[in-house]
Amino acid sequence: MLRLGIVGCGRVTTMFHLRAIKETGDLSTVAVMDRNESNMNKVKKMCGAERCYSSFHQLLIDAEVDALVINTPPEFHESMVLDALKAGKHVLCEKPLATSVEGALRIKEESEKSGLIVMTVHNYSFTPCLGEIESQIGSGILGNIQKISATFETNLRNYGAKTDFRLKNEFGIVEDVLPHILSCTHKIAGVAVRVLDGDPIKRKFRVVDNLNLIMETEKGVEIDSFMSWTKVIPNFKMSIEGTYGSITTDLIRMPFGYKIEIDGKRKEVFEKKGIKVYLDLLRFRHPGFVNQYSHFKKVIMKDEPPKFTVDEEIAMIKMMQNTLYYFTKTMD
Repeated sequence: MLRLGIVGCGRVTTMFHLRAIKETGDLSTVAVMDRNESNMNKVKKMCGAERCYSSFHQLLIDAEVDALVINTPPEFHESMVLDALKAGKHVLCEKPLATSVEGALRIKEESEKSGLIVMTVHNYSFTPCLGEIESQIGSGILGNIQKISATFETNLRNYGAKTDFRLKNEFGIVEDVLPHILSCTHKIAGVAVRVLDGDPIKRKFRVVDNLNLIMETEKGVEIDSFMSWTKVIPNFKMSIEGTYGSITTDLIRMPFGYKIEIDGKRKEVFEKKGIKVYLDLLRFRHPGFVNQYSHFKKVIMKDEPPKFTVDEEIAMIKMMQNTLYYFTKTMD
């Protein structure tokens, strides 16, 4: 049994993490921590944790905690991950792992020194259909990958976040949404390394809340992405185009299926479908979170290698910084 301590008792914890931990099996939340006593007590009751702390230091010295789940605003990630590693705890941290490449490098150094596992929450990259799509592409069925179109749309107002860190920066949407796109495309198209073009839009918030971003990967594949905080019904659509055909899916609405077209012939592939799948999605029970936690435990137990290395996380953070630099330069 892997014993977890949860840091941060906000919306992402109550909506996604607690359900996933419960459904994964062989995981137990033994302690929770938050400076907001009301949120902390609510999560403690929901997950049946034995102890709660208002001090991060108190949680760090809890000898019965094997690993920490860090669900705090990004500005705290680096320092909390480093402190957790120094205290002998494995870490699963919400994205991004750090707010700078330098910070991520410090985490890499400490992780290697301690021998402890550090993983970032990239739940959509663990969507069942994406694994199948990666296998199909690896078999060469699409030929050479030429372009990926990715659209991630959600509704920030309906999400009901407990903190407003997303709205503190002009381009908070980059920190919030871009990691989802990068984590789901880099196994297929390679690491994104440069911005080709972009169009920021303000529709309902005082900061950029819709963003079209065109990137290029190390393999020369174009990623045409669109991010939105103002869509009523969430979706995460992906279309992968190759020399022989294309594959399309919606990682939110169609987590077990995809459509493939080769030489003009279309085929729908579904591992699982039915009313239960749709009810689970309405209840925010996306299978990617359960798969992520299962993977986290297996990596700690040395049953499988990590899906993402810290070096790959650093490459994603570098792309986020490149994006922010691009818009800073073009808007001056």
